[in-house]
Amino acid sequence: MSPNPVIIHFIGSPAVGKYTIASKVAPVLPARLVDNHSIANVIFNVLDQDGIRPLPPGVWSHVSQVRRAVLDAMIELSPPHLSFVFTNYLRGGDPAEEVVFEELRALAEVRRSAFVPVLLSCATDEVMRRVVRPDRRERMKLVDPGLAREFNEGPRFTTSHPNTLELDVTHLPPEESAARIVAWANACRRSETTPAQ
Repeated sequence: MSPNPVIIHFIGSPAVGKYTIASKVAPVLPARLVDNHSIANVIFNVLDQDGIRPLPPGVWSHVSQVRRAVLDAMIELSPPHLSFVFTNYLRGGDPAEEVVFEELRALAEVRRSAFVPVLLSCATDEVMRRVVRPDRRERMKLVDPGLAREFNEGPRFTTSHPNTLELDVTHLPPEESAARIVAWANACRRSETTPAQ
């Protein structure tokens, strides 16, 4: 028996540490990292976007088209043994955001991959410290402390999926957070093993 491939879905507010931790998880599994900005920045790159001014109306429908193309390529072209790590900020109680989650859950099912949602949280004071880092502007991320506070203190996305890991990363170094997530994901993979090919 060999462990299933896995799709890990990092969910958390802006500046919580999704990309930082995911970039440490991906090479260990190993997995391909599909950060939300690797998808959104295809569209953001053609806008006058500075991480502070509101994005133009309709931008997310274009981003969703890019995301759909990526997911379709994974279904039609990607080798079935590959694992993936996704990152997203999803608002709690928003049906449109739940669609994004369901798309990834369904993708894992189609690819016969273990699906592991990882819900990251972080104290607002720490988020406010992280959101102004220069590297965030370079990656076309949100850098507005006011919005970061609003998002971090707003409704949180929740799920009853049995593989869900909830992790407060306020005081955890990224390496320790990554180690905990990898251990959890590997346990989920082992519980859903398939015969070796």
